[in-house]
Amino acid sequence: MPPIAATTRERSVSSSATAVIRRLPLPASPAAGGCVFVHDPNIPADIESAIWLPETSPATVMLVSAPPGFEPDVAFEPASLGPVIADHAHADGREIIVGDGASELHISLKGGDTARRPAVILPIDSAFALRVDVAARFYHRLQGKRIGLLPRALRLTSLQKRHLIQRLHAFDVRADGGGPRDIAAAVLNAHREAALPAIEWKSSAARRKANRLIQDAIALVNGGYLKLLRGR
Repeated sequence: MPPIAATTRERSVSSSATAVIRRLPLPASPAAGGCVFVHDPNIPADIESAIWLPETSPATVMLVSAPPGFEPDVAFEPASLGPVIADHAHADGREIIVGDGASELHISLKGGDTARRPAVILPIDSAFALRVDVAARFYHRLQGKRIGLLPRALRLTSLQKRHLIQRLHAFDVRADGGGPRDIAAAVLNAHREAALPAIEWKSSAARRKANRLIQDAIALVNGGYLKLLRGR
């Protein structure tokens, strides 16, 4: 099975604002081992959804074959949950993503008989309550009930999306050699303040916002995006 990395390129946020984000050429990894990944990190996730490790994302339902003696009252059919966005088969099972227009549910199947006799694995970790909620929604959708695939805690709001776009834009500007003035102008649209003389610029609100945006952007790219998967 190709490895699925928890640090797969973070989800893109669907917005027309992403068009202004500068894309930088990715340097060759000095430690590249030639491994194949389920999701190509060079492909934005709004074109091809990333697949996350179940332990990283409580929005992933883990299915295995039910133990002997249990006869599930419903079979697993991905299309009954919503439009199938991705369906990757591998030696150990399948990785499926379905959507409902507002969110995406990831389903990880292990074993050949899982679809016919599904059982949900619910690890008791820090995201247990969210996993239970997602599993219950999964079950209700299989029964044909109209309910969101994910709880509100696991869905990004419009405000969160705008903030994420700003941070990613700021990160790209900085990686391309830009400083706080460039970020104030390009990301915050504070062109007038960005052109202030050094003395006035030093105490400006735009400078403070740009520096804070840089700090938030670095934290986001250096693993902070994983918190989004757990509704934090």
